[in-house]
Amino acid sequence: MNSKDIIKVCGSITKKESLVKLKENILPHTVVAEANLPYSNYYGRIPRKAKPNSLFLFTERYYSLEEALRFNQNVDFCTKNEVDVASAIMQFNNDCSPAIRIKNFPDYENLENLQNCYAKQGMKFSRRQSLESETMVTVNKCFELKKAEEGIFFDEKEKDEGYILVSKYLKFEQFEQLMRAVFNNSKCRIFDEAQGGLIIDGKAFDIIRVYSEHLDIELLKCVQKEIAKQIEQF
Repeated sequence: MNSKDIIKVCGSITKKESLVKLKENILPHTVVAEANLPYSNYYGRIPRKAKPNSLFLFTERYYSLEEALRFNQNVDFCTKNEVDVASAIMQFNNDCSPAIRIKNFPDYENLENLQNCYAKQGMKFSRRQSLESETMVTVNKCFELKKAEEGIFFDEKEKDEGYILVSKYLKFEQFEQLMRAVFNNSKCRIFDEAQGGLIIDGKAFDIIRVYSEHLDIELLKCVQKEIAKQIEQF
């Protein structure tokens, strides 16, 4: 594959997550949670267990994506190149809490070591955090994308994820209504969805992330077609 085909951009993904606190292999007096029901609209319909997904290290203040990447670049043990790090905001009713999102972490036993590496660089962890059954999470992250067709991209790092550009920004409640309309009126195969945005050439573009263990261009084109039919109602 030609490296020129890959688009490296920054952006965000917003979705609802179910979180559970981790009790082992973390620094004392810190709060770490895991998304225990990732891609719930997919795995809720497929009788299989999802693979371990995202960890959230709660912090005293919000660290930008640039800061999160700098922290990670200075991690000095072998797993650093496998770790996908991002900054995150968790919304609990009317309260927001910052966190660092860690994905693809290969060994939970080394999680405390990772926290120690961050702490030595000055990261301050939250000492307490109450969790709710469902949390709105916005993750600010880097993407590596390959354009498949106009308005359709595949994720180069996450083989089961693709992205569709949409014509306008929707509030989250409208996004949920849109996706219900897509599920109810199309014959697209089962998938999980999330809302997001990309910054490409200095401009903001709205996207929908599609997840499926059987992701292909036909599924993305099916979802794209139904979204185009339904979105103008919102």
